[in-house]
Amino acid sequence: MLHLVCRQLLHRPLRTAFTLTAVAATIGAVLVIQGFQSGIYRQLPGLVLNRGGDLIVTQAGITNMIAARSTLPQLARRRIEAIGGVEIAHPLTAISAIFARHGRKTPIFILVYDSAGGPRNIIAGTAPKGPRDIVVDRSLARIHGLRLGERIEISEYAFRISGITTGNVAFFTPFAFVTYDGMIDFYMESKVVGDITTFPLLSFLIVDLEPGADRDRVAAAIEARVPEADVFVPRTLAANDRKLGRAMLGPVFNLITAVSFVIGVLVIGLIMSASVNARRRSLGVLKALGFSSRRLGGAVLFEAAIVTVVAFPFGMALAWGVAAVVDAAAPLYVVMFDDPATLLRTALGCAVFALAGSLIPVRVIARLEPAIVFRR
Repeated sequence: MLHLVCRQLLHRPLRTAFTLTAVAATIGAVLVIQGFQSGIYRQLPGLVLNRGGDLIVTQAGITNMIAARSTLPQLARRRIEAIGGVEIAHPLTAISAIFARHGRKTPIFILVYDSAGGPRNIIAGTAPKGPRDIVVDRSLARIHGLRLGERIEISEYAFRISGITTGNVAFFTPFAFVTYDGMIDFYMESKVVGDITTFPLLSFLIVDLEPGADRDRVAAAIEARVPEADVFVPRTLAANDRKLGRAMLGPVFNLITAVSFVIGVLVIGLIMSASVNARRRSLGVLKALGFSSRRLGGAVLFEAAIVTVVAFPFGMALAWGVAAVVDAAAPLYVVMFDDPATLLRTALGCAVFALAGSLIPVRVIARLEPAIVFRR
């Protein structure tokens, strides 16, 4: 049967090439959708995990960092650092702003830090050293054509780009980093708000523990000493950010993925149906020679499986090309499908739609009469 299927595929190379191209394009589309979803979910935990610390303190009732406003009392840091087992509590403030340049506006997430929680993965320049220094993510720099050392304005307050990072994006929003000196000047001199009390001065505290300190005991002591706060292990807070992303975007991505798999079934079904219809006479000859419908149907299933397996690497190459184009044209949208889970999920999905699609022409074979050989 393998020999028969291979001879059939090689008999008409142009038809086979067209079939492989169509299936590869379908697989590539599925990979891009899966990679886009995976990219978003993999970005979300980075906001928390890249800040460091053993514990993170948030406003009471705030369970994530990416999509909630947290405000802590100014004296919370002093009270927390007085607790046994706490080495230091680093302040961190989160500000949402809009960066506009040449008529194009981009929402940005400004992280204000002091002694920890600053920018990581700096690919050019340095961390902020002065009050007007700012570090921006590579995606923001590429969108607006920003360069190292260039002066930019946010709410009519001028910053100087001292560094450029990579990988500091979440929820299609690039991050920027400034120091607390820069934040105070920004609040006092910019047009961002008429009343400074409407903006947070302290959003989170990143807590480093003393060696050997009991993390759970210290967390309980912080919540008892500062009832306005909740305490999280960084990986728990990061998991909450990812869970929020899945809750908000999961239903949409699941629907798009389901539609892409239905399209895959239809593509395979149409291709195999066309192939069977073109070979009706030869299949009739095989039936006349004693080949059963089950055996011929198995040959169609096997052919669909071979086509899908051969087309899969071409689909991956196509998806990589699309990912490169997306990164160049819209760097906020990241396509990541290099993790084994995404590839395995896509491979299993392709196997399912190849099987389901090849079942469509099997019915044609079952009703095929050997007498077709003698008809004009």
